[in-house]
Amino acid sequence: MNDILLNEDNDISIVNGDFHIGESGQQEIESLLIAFKGEFKNTPLLGAELPRMLKARNTRQGITREVNEQLKYDGFTRIDFKIEDAENFTVNAQRDAP
Repeated sequence: MNDILLNEDNDISIVNGDFHIGESGQQEIESLLIAFKGEFKNTPLLGAELPRMLKARNTRQGITREVNEQLKYDGFTRIDFKIEDAENFTVNAQRDAP
């Protein structure tokens, strides 16, 4: 999916005086993982709250379950989430084509 991209500071990326448009799937996953419930007005229950979960020292199983549930809630179907520790994890998720 193409959308407005964010820069490394999570601000809107501007290129040549215009919004930078591009593939936003990975960016959307990252935003969902760090979001807290209530941050998205249209879907207030969306948000994996990963920073809170990592600070609270939740189990890998609990974190994996929450990430999978939140990605499914947002329409992702093929989800592969692997966590090594609080700073090392990978997420691959895709939506089915409409």
